Amino acid sequence: MTPDLLIHKLFIFLLIVALFSCDEPEVPTEDNSAFITTVFRYVYAPGQHAANVLPADSANFTGNPSETNSTVFLGGFGGYIEAGFDHNVINHDGPDFEVFAMKSSAPEPAVVYVMQDTNGDGKPNEIWYQLKGSQYENSKHAYWVRYYKAKSGDSNISWLDSEGVRGELKSGYGATNTSGWWWPATITDSITFYGTRLPDSYENTGAGEAQFWAVPAGKFEWGYAENNSGTDYDKENGSNKLDISNAVDPQGNSVSLSHIRFIKIQSAVFQQAGWLNEVSPEVTGAKEIKSTSPQPSP
Repeated sequence: MTPDLLIHKLFIFLLIVALFSCDEPEVPTEDNSAFITTVFRYVYAPGQHAANVLPADSANFTGNPSETNSTVFLGGFGGYIEAGFDHNVINHDGPDFEVFAMKSSAPEPAVVYVMQDTNGDGKPNEIWYQLKGSQYENSKHAYWVRYYKAKSGDSNISWLDSEGVRGELKSGYGATNTSGWWWPATITDSITFYGTRLPDSYENTGAGEAQFWAVPAGKFEWGYAENNSGTDYDKENGSNKLDISNAVDPQGNSVSLSHIRFIKIQSAVFQQAGWLNEVSPEVTGAKEIKSTSPQPSP
């Protein structure tokens, strides 16, 4: 065998090994953090907290929420945060990770997406898979909303959605208009958010001019972040426990993921609930849930 042929065969062997091993989840070590370690992108959608939200607030989503005591505001429909663990989170029986949120008086459900790192570059640049929740069949998928910055300081933000519907964001409390709801970090005059739109969450059961907005019991049973009425809600931790096995592709087909590396949390209710204003989730972090079942020997 000539040296050139030997080198060629060695190259082919190494290539095959790489191809078969690139999608294998690595074994977490004691140095890995159970919590989110990196935020890749954060975009706040128009909402009442815009003036007080900074891009640097995305760091509030990393680490242990009980120690940092900090919050990430997502804003109205479409606002999101993309983040990652420093290792692959394994899909085992039962919930695989939990998303922490503000312990609010009523749910402001956000959709959760997951992604693998099959190309090994450590970046969330592949396919996002939605974790199917209890209202999946009643939601609008491949939905988008394009917001337009208010034309003046005394006018409202307007919007157009994927169904051709137009409207304005109107403040129900605290301001005469919504011009101040435009996030200062959004330097363009319009911005479009794509995602799943959940059904309206709040209902007004007040009589006459009195407003009493509340989320009906059982409206969102499981599968969402900041959903403290869900069956997957941990009252002590203030978190919702999510299962990677509920992942579906953009066409709604179930997918089998052995592990994930990245998560995306996105505001998914497009509703102005009277004096409560926009439905806008606030999240504080995420943590891997390790399996309590005995692991097989290598």
